[in-house]
Amino acid sequence: MLFSRRLRAVAQKEIKEIVRDKLYLSLAFGVPLLLYLLFGFGLTLDADNIPFAVIDQNRSPQSRALVDRLVNSKYFTIKHSLDDYRPLQEGLLDGHIRLGLIIPPNFDRALFSGQPSEIQALIDGAFPDRAAAILSYLDIITREFNHDLALPGYRPAGPVIQVEGRAWFNPDLASKNFIVPGLIATNLFFYPALLASIAVVREKESGSIFNIYCSPIRPWEYLLGKLLPYWGIGFLNFFLLALLAHYVYHIPFRGSFLFLTLATLLYVGVTTSLGLLMSILFKTQVAAMLITTVITLIPAFIYSGFFISVPSMGSEAQVMAHLLPVTYYMEIVRGAYLKGLGVSQYWPNLLILLGFFAAFFGLGLRRLKKRVG
Repeated sequence: MLFSRRLRAVAQKEIKEIVRDKLYLSLAFGVPLLLYLLFGFGLTLDADNIPFAVIDQNRSPQSRALVDRLVNSKYFTIKHSLDDYRPLQEGLLDGHIRLGLIIPPNFDRALFSGQPSEIQALIDGAFPDRAAAILSYLDIITREFNHDLALPGYRPAGPVIQVEGRAWFNPDLASKNFIVPGLIATNLFFYPALLASIAVVREKESGSIFNIYCSPIRPWEYLLGKLLPYWGIGFLNFFLLALLAHYVYHIPFRGSFLFLTLATLLYVGVTTSLGLLMSILFKTQVAAMLITTVITLIPAFIYSGFFISVPSMGSEAQVMAHLLPVTYYMEIVRGAYLKGLGVSQYWPNLLILLGFFAAFFGLGLRRLKKRVG
């Protein structure tokens, strides 16, 4: 029988260890929620309310109309209207402004004559992604200005092509809609593994592990009994994170929650078995927790596709990404939230996660058998 009496005894003992330490129990549920809230509210890729300053050397209705077009958008906030280049340079240096716009004296005359009128945009490039977004916004706004501004005698050279773009799956292009589901994947990769990383090594340090070596309990019963409580904690954390995503961040969910729940159950089993393997391999709690943090937290953000899609990475980074279970679950959770995808698209990911679980649990069982033998 799978849930044998000995297995239940190990699981119940581990649950008592967890419940007995109130601080540990509160951290088991409190830390994931705290990290989720901190990253969810603090981490954004949206470029809104970008502070800018303008030097308008033309001072015509046309130049003021262009500045108003920027101000009335949600992307830019004017901080200064300057007459000199030096304060503009100082503002870019100290970070008070991210964009400096210089409108030349012949701006309106060039427009009336049908000639290109160049304006200079000085962008703070210390944040490359933000600088690229600023350039994109400027390009869109100036194109709209060229098409919408009706000036007497002004005719653009050649045909005018207007492109109507529509963003699927995330129409508002809000970064929280893919960051928050991604945080579920990274959180459930790091924290369940960290909790499980002390399950066995704690008994090594206290010496009680020798009682297990001498007892008639089977290695798989002991290992699964240790695993189940942390598996349950990680699974409960998923529901708490999903509730926050819905009620706090208001993230739309388009897929099957049943499918995502079952996929998460498997994924949490993978991450807890990884932590349990670390607990078996190392002799101290500090070493097990430190190594578990290094191999889960950092790779989860860098290689999983959290910020950069895996196909856009270099070949070495793609190899690293495909060695991590979080990469496959990241596709599942974002596909379920944003695109409504389910098992028909992600059954290969589920099989790969199942393979990770078998590998981690099997390695831990093999290592434990050697000690028992």
